[in-house]
Amino acid sequence: MRRLSLFDSGAVLALIALFSGVAAGVALKALDQMPGGQAIALRSALAFALIAAITWVRRHGASRLIGPRGLARAGLDALAALTFSLAIFEIPLSLLASIHATLPVIAVILSGLVLKERLTAGNWLALVLACGGTLLILQPGLEFSALGVGLALVSTLAYALRDVTTRLLPPQTDTFRIALVSLALVGAIAAALPSEGGWVWPTAPDLYLIALAALGFVGANVLIIAALRRAPLSRISPLRYTSVLWSLAFDAALWGYLPDRAGAAGIVLILCAGIVQMRSTRPTPQETR
Repeated sequence: MRRLSLFDSGAVLALIALFSGVAAGVALKALDQMPGGQAIALRSALAFALIAAITWVRRHGASRLIGPRGLARAGLDALAALTFSLAIFEIPLSLLASIHATLPVIAVILSGLVLKERLTAGNWLALVLACGGTLLILQPGLEFSALGVGLALVSTLAYALRDVTTRLLPPQTDTFRIALVSLALVGAIAAALPSEGGWVWPTAPDLYLIALAALGFVGANVLIIAALRRAPLSRISPLRYTSVLWSLAFDAALWGYLPDRAGAAGIVLILCAGIVQMRSTRPTPQETR
């Protein structure tokens, strides 16, 4: 009998995936001279090529087609990734990450309703704290862009539904093909978005940032699937709160942005929600074997 710990393989993979996602967002946000849709399309195209190469190398492995649930997962991931990427250009990364920090609470509640995972009073208390924190950070977020806040909220719900769907995938579902479908959808929609001034040819620094964004995106996408298939959603979801701390650090160091008092209080409440939720997580008998 053993209990899940921070050092279980699923948790370690999730932490690496989350940092990769933040790093990808930083690289994408740094492409401020390029239309957002174009930057996202180029990032998606390169990420597609990377995952396609991985899929080709693994072509002899035993795997099935992605199936209906895999297609649903790909669609939700595409919606979440596109709205999240567009929000990066509208609001500070730390505010976006703070809104997304409610994702663990939403995902755990959804897992209880859909996957029948056990919910405790602490989970519901975490939901109340997370909602209160979100209300506090919405005010500074709206000062930047109401559209950005709306995109962040849509992506949060889509990611939560994606995570629940991931837990429903059959064991041998080909997650790399799911990622390919998602990236194809994101790239196609992003390339079709209207932009002022038309196509902007990327410079050498732009290409470097696009490559970093693609590598981070691939790492986040593939590793979070692996993490969710090695540990229960209720254990992985609270680790998403680390993204807030990394985003705060990047925002302060690169763009000189620090949240105001209301925003800071909201972030603290959301982090408290994460602590409450982590302490409320209890492994089931199946998880402790």
